[in-house]
Amino acid sequence: MRRLFVLLTFIILFSQALMAQEQTAPAAEKVTFPMVTVPDEITDPQARAKYLGEHFWDNVDFATASEALVEQGLIDMASIFPLLNSETLISSITALVKKAETSKEGLLMMLSLADKYLYGTASPLYNEAAYRGLLQSALISKALNKADKEPYQKQLVILEMNNEGSAAVDFDMQLVDGSKAKLSDIEAPVSILFFYAADNLDCKLQRFRLTQARLVNYLQRAGGIKIVAVCVEGDKAAWEKFRAVSPKEWLHVFDASGKIKSENLYDLRTLPRLYLLDEQKTVLLKNTKADDIEQYLVQIIQASDSVPAAE
Repeated sequence: MRRLFVLLTFIILFSQALMAQEQTAPAAEKVTFPMVTVPDEITDPQARAKYLGEHFWDNVDFATASEALVEQGLIDMASIFPLLNSETLISSITALVKKAETSKEGLLMMLSLADKYLYGTASPLYNEAAYRGLLQSALISKALNKADKEPYQKQLVILEMNNEGSAAVDFDMQLVDGSKAKLSDIEAPVSILFFYAADNLDCKLQRFRLTQARLVNYLQRAGGIKIVAVCVEGDKAAWEKFRAVSPKEWLHVFDASGKIKSENLYDLRTLPRLYLLDEQKTVLLKNTKADDIEQYLVQIIQASDSVPAAE
């Protein structure tokens, strides 16, 4: 049964990748990616996914491969990422870079396409862990010079900040009454950072989803959660309009200095962005959604209920 579930999951994810390809790939050149064949003796679904990930590019010569071929391969490969554990994901990415770096132009092509598909916020294949691993591997490659690496080094710096399990970067903020405070000043068992632009429609939709998150709102009323709504774009008038129709229980703050974005304290390439923090301001969830926060909190509550009380 478990094998059947994994195989069905693989089929669904691969179908989604093909749909993403139709939505995002240019219609110019039609190519057939030279897929590897997984040995018949490897029967375990997880082991087959691992083999496929680590040998995905065996039949590709990056020195002669067209951009369309590499693009299709990356889209197809991204479909198996959810089936791989973190260790296998990195080994698959490492194998990709090792294969691509036989040609500097091929490696640069791969990085450009990965930026689009794995790091592009509008991409259905967005995968920050895979893209971070790709940059880490590519930036130690001798195939690239300092100038080649510079833009990707800047991206990696941002990607390495505020990851799950690390301390959230502290920042200054202006309160409604004009006084100033820091993120570290906020006292709450759990905090939700909601970065937004006051005039952005997606930000307004995320605001609505947060107001409809039943568990979040229950815990907020009980004092277990503090929602910190941080306006990082828009003038004071737009900020006032936004918060006028937002819950009064939220802590509404304004990035008056603009440093959060200008100094890349958080990855705010697109807005809105949500982060879930614990009492010590350690990141629990990064670049998440209201529904994912609800699910995470439910799991925490269920886990705590299952722990026997101490005698």
